[in-house]
Parts: sequence; C-alpha cells; structure tokens
Amino acid sequence: MSRTHSITRLTGAALALLIGTGVYAAPPVAGLLAFAPVQLQDSGGGPLEQGVLTYQGKGYDVQLNGIGVGGAKGVKANVTGEVYGLNQVTDLEGPFVTELADAPPNEVSSDDLWLYSERGVSIRLHTDNPQITIASGSDTVIVQFGSGD
Repeated sequence: MSRTHSITRLTGAALALLIGTGVYAAPPVAGLLAFAPVQLQDSGGGPLEQGVLTYQGKGYDVQLNGIGVGGAKGVKANVTGEVYGLNQVTDLEGPFVTELADAPPNEVSSDDLWLYSERGVSIRLHTDNPQITIASGSDTVIVQFGSGD
C-alpha cells in the first residue's frame, strides 16, 4: 500500500469518527448583545433588562425580562452576549428557557448563562468579571424589542 493511500484512508477514518461522534463546529454568531456596564449598588444585585442587539449592521433596543445580576456591592462588570440561529430579527422576541432551569439551586447562576427559544435561537450571556453572577428569576425569560421607557 502506498504512503499516500494510507494517509487518505486514515484521514477518511478520522473524519468518519468525528461525524459519527457528533463533533462539529459551533454555528456562526448571528448577532451581538451589549448592556450598559453594571455597577452593583448593593449586595442584593439587580435586573439586567436593557440592551442593544447588533444584527446585520443595525442596532435594536431589546429588553430581557427575568434576568438578574448579583455580586458584592460596588462590583463592576460588562455583560455581553452572542445570539445564534437568528434568521430574521423578529425571531428574537418571545420566551426563552435557561440551560440551568432544572439544575440544583446551588448551580442556578454563574458568569455564563445560555437561553434557548422554541424558534431555534440561542443566546449566551457572559460577563468580563467572574465576581458577577447572571441568573434567571424563573425558568422563562421574555425577550422583546423596545427600550421600556
């Protein structure tokens, strides 16, 4: 067997193994979420409500109802997010469930939180400060357009 033939067979076998085990690249980011910098006024935390979605070069005001941030008084952080599976901007509105909805109480919050909608849209929220936690107040988070003013 020639060396080239052996390499071709090994490459094919490795590719088949990757496909068979479900390993694949993450979907591309469709949009980005940014929130005003968070500075906690007390140790009770506060809501993370107003943000801006950047999608196809345009900015959209969005509200997330049901997300909170917590940490020590005076702690500052930036909260950002990536939106996946967004085919049109209107697919972002509606209910989302958290990845940790059925997790034990001691695992409900972190500095990284995933949200999923029935429309196939997912959102990953995270902070630049591990002292800040992001958590949902219930199993469902509502996303809608507008500034809420």
